[in-house]
Amino acid sequence: MTHDQQCLTDHEVEAVRIEAEHLLELLRQETRLLAEGDHAALLEILPEKEALARRLSESLRRLRRTEGRPEAATLNRTPWVDLKETLRRIEALNDANGRYIADLLLVHRELLSMMVPQTYGHAAQKALPALKGFGLSTEA
Repeated sequence: MTHDQQCLTDHEVEAVRIEAEHLLELLRQETRLLAEGDHAALLEILPEKEALARRLSESLRRLRRTEGRPEAATLNRTPWVDLKETLRRIEALNDANGRYIADLLLVHRELLSMMVPQTYGHAAQKALPALKGFGLSTEA
């Protein structure tokens, strides 16, 4: 590999790392919003998060296709090491946020199941006897 090819590869890796850092910062923002319970703001950043993740995934695929294994692509391993560390932090933070959201949804589901009797729902009209002059509406 020539010096120019190595510099180009290092530059490309650094550009992908910068994309990854942007996604990492967005995940940190997501963590703060989850802690604050600001669900409206979470919904606002979701499209940007998805777009960044798609763009980063495509950039990583492009790097892998053009250069093969990262260790063989360049003599200067620092850009690759930095990129891998950033990707590891993204994965850890995204997993933590996902677990938090899953736990929160479970709590809400359990709360709703305690608050809403089993007689509500689609089968409610058949489950309860009709009282003359009264009806059970299943509309939310």
